[in-house]
Parts: sequence; structure tokens; C-alpha cells
Amino acid sequence: MKQFNLILLFFLFTVTVDAQINVSSTSSDPNSKWVYGGYAGLGFTSGSFSLYTSPSLGYKVNKDFVIGLEGDLSWNKSDYSRHISFGIGPFLRYFIGRQFYASAAYRYYFINQKVENKSYNLNEATLNLGAGYLQPLGEKAYLQIGVNYNVLYDKDNSVMASPFVPYVGVVFGI
Repeated sequence: MKQFNLILLFFLFTVTVDAQINVSSTSSDPNSKWVYGGYAGLGFTSGSFSLYTSPSLGYKVNKDFVIGLEGDLSWNKSDYSRHISFGIGPFLRYFIGRQFYASAAYRYYFINQKVENKSYNLNEATLNLGAGYLQPLGEKAYLQIGVNYNVLYDKDNSVMASPFVPYVGVVFGI
């Protein structure tokens, strides 16, 4: 039971810390169709440390629909292992009344892991389907709360810890 509580505490802390900075903006031209931004995270526990960034570039098809390209770069180190991954792929986001949104994102990851004295080079594809809530914070800023689910997740073969990816952040310029 103690181990379960530690895992739950670690998960909640990581979710809280992992996506605190989520920035997206349009260029200075108010008629610009381009949206750019991303998010970054930082996580740590006793014996481990992780950094994460995810830049994105999107194009507004209309006021409610954005398509684009996102990348992910993460670095995790613990007492016994090291994990570096880079992922890239397209995304779609559909905004519903500036209060809710649905999203889809495909990413292909290139992963290097070192566990004790063994190194592994792996590749993994993800297809995240998600939804969330937007709370206005001003004219162009929103608090974004959502969850993604990786429909390609295979618990026996995936490098990813879970198919669920909850996140909280702030988004500008949508």
C-alpha cells in the first residue's frame, strides 16, 4: 500500500509540474493564420529528474480549426536509467464555442534508453485523441485543461508509461 501511495503521489506531482508552461500565439499581425507555441515541463523526485518541451506550429483553417506540426523532446535521468526521446508529427484541434476542444495528434518517437549498463534504441508511434476545457483569461488567453488517450498504446510493448496524458496549461492567440 505504501508503494501505491508513493506512485500515486509521484503521478499527481508529475502531472501538476509536467505541463505548467503551455504557450501558443499568433504573430503580431491580427489577420495572421499562423499559430505557434508549445509547452514545457519539469519533474523531479528523490533520485530522478526530467525535462520536457513540445514546440508547435499551426495554421488556422478557420477560427475553430487548426492544423499543424508538433515536436516533443524529453530527457529523464534517475539513479539507474536515462531516457531521451524526440517525437514529431501532425496535429488537429477543433475548438467548440471557445469553451471546449477536441484534438488528435500523431507522433513518431525516436528513443534512446540506458538501463543500468545496457543501451536501447527504440521507435514508437502514438496517436493521441483528446478533449478539454478552455477558461478565458483575457481577450486572447485561455486556461487549458484536458486529457489525451494514446489509441496505439500496448501495455506489453510500449515505452510510454500510460495511454492517458492529462495536462494543464495556458494558451494564447487562438
